Amino acid sequence: MVKCSKCGTEVASPLKTWSMVGRPSKTGERFKLTLGLFKCPICEKRFRVVLGKERVTIKGIIKEIKGIEKGLMQTSRSLREKIEKLESEKADLLEEIDKLRKVGEEKASALEEEVATLRKEVESLRKLLGDLE
Repeated sequence: MVKCSKCGTEVASPLKTWSMVGRPSKTGERFKLTLGLFKCPICEKRFRVVLGKERVTIKGIIKEIKGIEKGLMQTSRSLREKIEKLESEKADLLEEIDKLRKVGEEKASALEEEVATLRKEVESLRKLLGDLE
């Protein structure tokens, strides 16, 4: 819990937190600061507080970079898997579309043949009825 800088009320949780590397100290050391933005529930004042401070070392930076690299590798793997699944699904869908297109074309040609037969039949009936009149 931190206290409001204006009225002294204790504030439990920050609105936002972030990290930054501070300026070098007189001895040349750098620190990674974790800051929090708070808002007092009583006086509504916003204020910042340093929540954490740790010395920045090359080992720490290397460890952080390795963690980031590991996360990126996992993300890359999962994205590759998703892409492969989507490409497989795309291929299946294209194959299904081709099958449906062939079935549709077959039905259309069968209907065209039926219509042509019916037209011939209509024409022959007209000729027959024309001869009777």
